Amino acid sequence: MSIVRAREISLATLAAVALAGCAGVSRLDPSPDKTVDLSGSWVLDHAASDDPKALIDKLRPKPVKRREDMPPDDGSGDDTGPPETGRQGGGQQGGRGRRGGSQGQGQPQIAYRNNNDAYTHSTVLKTLQADLARAESLTIRQAPERFSLDYGAVVRNFTPGAVSVVSAAWGVADQASGWKGREFVIHVKPQQGVASVESFSLANDGKHLVEELHLGGGEFPAVKLKRVYDRADHPVPRDVPTND
Repeated sequence: MSIVRAREISLATLAAVALAGCAGVSRLDPSPDKTVDLSGSWVLDHAASDDPKALIDKLRPKPVKRREDMPPDDGSGDDTGPPETGRQGGGQQGGRGRRGGSQGQGQPQIAYRNNNDAYTHSTVLKTLQADLARAESLTIRQAPERFSLDYGAVVRNFTPGAVSVVSAAWGVADQASGWKGREFVIHVKPQQGVASVESFSLANDGKHLVEELHLGGGEFPAVKLKRVYDRADHPVPRDVPTND
């Protein structure tokens, strides 16, 4: 096989993998059902918005309680990783996990699950805290080919109707952005981790911006945060922007 032919096959394979990855999210519409204009500067109305404190407290990792029937830690190793399965065939390590003898064979799985739950909650909490830190005000720029969220220090740009593979807190994720009725929606679904759905729309009075953030998926419980913004007569304070 020639080098050129091999390169063509490799490129085709990569393209197929990318397209297959994007199958995790549904494509959204490139334009709203009816004329809607979310553009302008907005400032957070704390009184009309959800209090994030209760949600943050809910997401904080809880200390793991040891069951009475679980053997004590013998100090032989940590419990932060998955169980070792490659030593089941014999030898001194056969049938032993990281933390004890053969009677504690199920222990590593339990410890790994507890550690994974704590990691998941911590990552979701960091994502939410980063979102809250920039949520005081924003400027929306809306055009047929681009939808921008400008927080002053961070600018997030989206192409309505696009589906792409992006980098997220969990690693690689599929992202769909576009219109669902009169809402602009950003759906991020990681290959492993917790999915997020953000939606932006006008309130019934047409004078307020409503943002809803949904986090959840898999075994992670669904959580929701709603924020309401008032129109501002001045743009958001400028800082050195970074693209998100």
